[in-house]
Amino acid sequence: MRKMNIKQIKILPVFGLLLFFNSNIQSQSVISPNYGLKSPATLEVVKVDFNADATIIWFTLMSDINNAYFCIDRETYLRKPDGEKIRMKSISGLPNCPSTYRFKRPGEKKAFSMEFPSTGVLPWFSVVEECGGGCLAVYGIITDNELNNSLSTAYSLSDKSESMAAYRVFEEIFHNIDSLNLGIEGAVISNLIYLDRKMGRSETARSWYDKLMTSDAPDLGQYLNNLKQQGISY
Repeated sequence: MRKMNIKQIKILPVFGLLLFFNSNIQSQSVISPNYGLKSPATLEVVKVDFNADATIIWFTLMSDINNAYFCIDRETYLRKPDGEKIRMKSISGLPNCPSTYRFKRPGEKKAFSMEFPSTGVLPWFSVVEECGGGCLAVYGIITDNELNNSLSTAYSLSDKSESMAAYRVFEEIFHNIDSLNLGIEGAVISNLIYLDRKMGRSETARSWYDKLMTSDAPDLGQYLNNLKQQGISY
């Protein structure tokens, strides 16, 4: 296998209503955006730049094993909310396959960036590498700065094991975004399931699972598979 291949869900709470986006804005930078699912687990999204001539996404990737190596397939796409796929123009910091970057040791962190044709400012998007195995993917990257500040604040509640406080935030999020077809809907419902199970509320967890199964959440199959990998299914 040419790559590390670990999928991870990130808890994505949010306060309040979503802001409206103006697609005519020529440039915007988003620092440390939140997202739904990612692979590999040690991948982080550092920044997104929406410019008039390009959309650039900055990442870091850390090695967590000995003799790790990585490359990026040319068939890597930015997927817009409407499903349109925008092919990557170029990459800096990592090579295109079949060339590889070999990490020197576990814990080494490599910075790299991907450039795509200009998309205008998007409310959310995904980046998916189409390859044979161990592919890079980040689903549901959120780009609104105020929303991301709320996400980060709420995420800390779960990080501190303040389960009920986090649950209330997730529940509010769901009711605010349920009709908006956002890329984080699957993550929001998944985390309600996790928290219900953690608090011993199995029947409520199952009702959220049923809601997820029948939802129109983007990348629904990815979220259901992620739950299954963690032993959660009904």
